[in-house]
Amino acid sequence: MSEVRAYHQKRELSDEKRRKLSDSKQETAALTLRDIYCPYCGYLVERVFSDITGHKMVFCKKCKEEYPVNLGYFRRMKRWHVYAACRRRDRQHR
Repeated sequence: MSEVRAYHQKRELSDEKRRKLSDSKQETAALTLRDIYCPYCGYLVERVFSDITGHKMVFCKKCKEEYPVNLGYFRRMKRWHVYAACRRRDRQHR
């Protein structure tokens, strides 16, 4: 048991896999990433691209909860919608 284990990873990729990886990188160049946080503890669970839709099962490493997430509900909202009511409020004049 005093031996150190050596993990052998594949260093060379086939041409087909290399092509698929480069195509995937080019396809995502114009997309933006968004973060999905755990609704229970706020821990970063997943990073997804802006074109992803649907449902996904996620597992939080911090609170050990597994739950389905509708990615449409967890998209980033624009901040100016939140503060629109504050800007439109008329001040009382004396």
